[in-house]
Amino acid sequence: MGAAGLCALVLMLLGVPGRPDGPPSLCDPRVMERFILEARDAERGLAGCGPPCDLPEAVAVPDPGVNFNDWRRMDAGARAREVGGGQAVLVAAVLRARELLPDPRLRPTLDRAYGAARSLARLLRGLPVPDPPRADPPPELRVRTLARLLGVHSSFLRGKVRLFLADACRR
Repeated sequence: MGAAGLCALVLMLLGVPGRPDGPPSLCDPRVMERFILEARDAERGLAGCGPPCDLPEAVAVPDPGVNFNDWRRMDAGARAREVGGGQAVLVAAVLRARELLPDPRLRPTLDRAYGAARSLARLLRGLPVPDPPRADPPPELRVRTLARLLGVHSSFLRGKVRLFLADACRR
């Protein structure tokens, strides 16, 4: 047994928790905080980027604004559709931005944002929420800069996703 195996065995015997068997739970606030922190870091990293971050065409993103009166009237299924649909729009927006912006200096930021958006979308799909009846797609905005796209991503996570999880994780 190598040093790593011995160390893992000692930790297990001492009762120190290791990696969980399944994916991280979005009901653990640290997981969502990590997604938010990464989104904010990406947004701040591109502040003042200027012309290299201008998109040659407008890209659709979800509207991150929350009308609290409307939100309270929505059932759990409608909220899930709004958040899941919005997250899918964000994944598509970041993917499209990757295609439109050839600057190799932007690639790492876009790759991290895309990976995080896809991971969050996968974790959201794993939450046990009722299947909502089909409704209109979530409201969208159009952005023309990468900085604005990442700003919307950060706002969406801090707003609608966090509100949705607060309710979904209480059940």
